[in-house]
Amino acid sequence: MQNRLFIFLFLLVFVQAGFAEPADSERPLSIYIVRTGEQLQAPHVSTYRMVEFAQLRGRWIVPDVGYYDGGHLNDRQWFVGAGAELYHGERATLSQEIYLTQEEGSAAHNQRTMWLWPVLDLRFTPRLTSETVAYPTLPLDRSAQWGFAVDRAKLEYAFRPHFQAGAGYSSCKSAGSSWVNKPFLTTTMANRTGSWEFWLQRMPGGAQIQLRYLRAHRGY
Repeated sequence: MQNRLFIFLFLLVFVQAGFAEPADSERPLSIYIVRTGEQLQAPHVSTYRMVEFAQLRGRWIVPDVGYYDGGHLNDRQWFVGAGAELYHGERATLSQEIYLTQEEGSAAHNQRTMWLWPVLDLRFTPRLTSETVAYPTLPLDRSAQWGFAVDRAKLEYAFRPHFQAGAGYSSCKSAGSSWVNKPFLTTTMANRTGSWEFWLQRMPGGAQIQLRYLRAHRGY
């Protein structure tokens, strides 16, 4: 009960902060994200599952809420965040969000953490682009540990308007552990249903395939 109350109170604060700004002339851009991964080697188990909902209101990102687990319901993580687009130019876009997270489940340690989540998009040419997300994890209680992760640093080329491919790198490190390197190849296809991104990623002891789906539209 305390965990859910913690999430609700911070969500309320972020939503109020977003609505304190003057209303944008357009309806908010609603963004739906679903991600999952599966181990390629036997026994082909799920490596993670994630769902997320966010809204872009002018330059403000609020609310942003989601759920994550490592393929098992005994260690779940809820997160809530808000942020803003800090810069938007012809060649680059930079946004920054702050997330608060809460673990729960029989195998969890009830950790509470904060993510400082920047997203940098670069447009070298109309067809050659990159996206980088690298963030620290800050502990908010005694059970949590600091960490740093590269969620993605990828370079992609658009062979057609709705098809692009490329390569990237992700990694993570937490207190008391060494770097875990996870390079990947990526292919993205877009159609009326949304953007479908597939990763073939090397993992410690094997490999995994990821599906990253995103749909965005104006309105609620």
